[in-house]
Amino acid sequence: MTRRSESNVRKIIGTAAMALAVPTAATAATSPAPAMTEKPSVSSAAAKRSARQSDTDDTHPELFPLKLRPAATAGTEAAEKAIQVKVLDAAGRRILLARAHGNITLGPLPAGEYTLQLCSGTSMEEHALKLGAGKRGLLRYELGA
Repeated sequence: MTRRSESNVRKIIGTAAMALAVPTAATAATSPAPAMTEKPSVSSAAAKRSARQSDTDDTHPELFPLKLRPAATAGTEAAEKAIQVKVLDAAGRRILLARAHGNITLGPLPAGEYTLQLCSGTSMEEHALKLGAGKRGLLRYELGA
């Protein structure tokens, strides 16, 4: 390829790249303008943090883990037995069903009121529990101890 033809190829590629990058007046007139969202002016770092947190609160609710531990009075036998855990929401709908033993961490679950049904062999326990800010989310179970 000669120097002159190489220069012509570069011009053609440059022109094509510009044509792809810059929309024509016809396409700019027919496409809608991007919507402007109004956000308040935020100047301090604390105000920015709270504005960012309020934005995430609307889209993602805060989640909390639910921890189940055998009671100290239950002994080592309760920690070794397999249990079935059923978590129901305030309306009585089953949210979670798990089978485990010993120390258990379930979830995370959104804040709210839950009913926990624990079964092991012929033993059964039912507990009401609230999850949320300032709540530990810890339940000590005995199951026939």
